[in-house]
Amino acid sequence: MATLEVNNKQLRLIQQALDLYSRIGIGQFSVIKDHPTFEQHIANTCRPTNIPIVGDSTPQGKVLEIKNGKALIDGSVKNGMWDKATEWKKLKDVKLSTDYQKFHFKRDVIDGLLHEARNVLIQEPSHPRNGSWGIHNPKVDETCREAYDLIQVIRHEFWKADETRSDITVDSSIHLTTEDSNNIKVTL
Repeated sequence: MATLEVNNKQLRLIQQALDLYSRIGIGQFSVIKDHPTFEQHIANTCRPTNIPIVGDSTPQGKVLEIKNGKALIDGSVKNGMWDKATEWKKLKDVKLSTDYQKFHFKRDVIDGLLHEARNVLIQEPSHPRNGSWGIHNPKVDETCREAYDLIQVIRHEFWKADETRSDITVDSSIHLTTEDSNNIKVTL
């Protein structure tokens, strides 16, 4: 039996990596674009790159004034909460808001390309765009089921540690699918 000691943040990353692995293995290629690297890159390429001017929208708020190489921003987000206080930021640090129409258009184009690539790999040219094999499909490699079992055990431990947990969420129970999965132990 092997033991791996990680903190909760690292355990979440392991869970996300296993989720990506198992989803790709069942043919859900569209999750590739949701990887933080690519999601952020798409958002950045859909953000105007010009220097902000008064009236521009930013993720921190509206640009009220510009002087001495800084922009006065109306409001900001702190700790996930909207704070109405104004704030001066260096112009180089002010990022304009993402153009979400362009963002979603790019994501749709990428989804189409990933769908085509997936169908070539699985040799099912008419497999629906948002369809995938189930985790128990015989065409799916056993390692995907093992990854799925690991995910279930990890997320269930996070569920148990959550004081506001609900008994009707997917993480409230575990349904293991492989023989070796009964040996999985996670402790937070």
